[in-house]
Amino acid sequence: GGPLEADADGELTGTLPYIDGCTDTVLIHPQIRGEPCLNHLHFPSGIKQTQHTHPSGRCGIVVRGQGNCVFLDPATKEVSRTPLKPGTVFVIPTDAQHAFETDDATMTIIAFHPDSDYGPTNVDHPMVNRTIVNGISASFIPSIQTMSVS
Repeated sequence: GGPLEADADGELTGTLPYIDGCTDTVLIHPQIRGEPCLNHLHFPSGIKQTQHTHPSGRCGIVVRGQGNCVFLDPATKEVSRTPLKPGTVFVIPTDAQHAFETDDATMTIIAFHPDSDYGPTNVDHPMVNRTIVNGISASFIPSIQTMSVS
């Protein structure tokens, strides 16, 4: 076992469901909510992802397989396809409408996200949440919480 599991065909699929049949695995988690993270994205063959955006830019590298990144200009409705193959590095600008597609091949991408809405906070993390005082989580007892880290 590990963060990337091979399916019956030896493909490294993600551990979490994503969209349109794709999966992902968070390889490097944000240390604090809002910080960057690194993800493995797996695209099965025959994927035509829904057009979508992200609130911050993304960059990635194709490590296996092939496909396309399909950009849609919302003003002109013009579609452009960027071919992706192993070693291709790409950048998706903030709020750019895009989708990924694959034909007969699968595709594996490692993507850097410069921010996140996921991860621990000063008052919501495993240590404080699972410290129990008289039957109550320390996360609900502000008077005993360390308020900042120098």
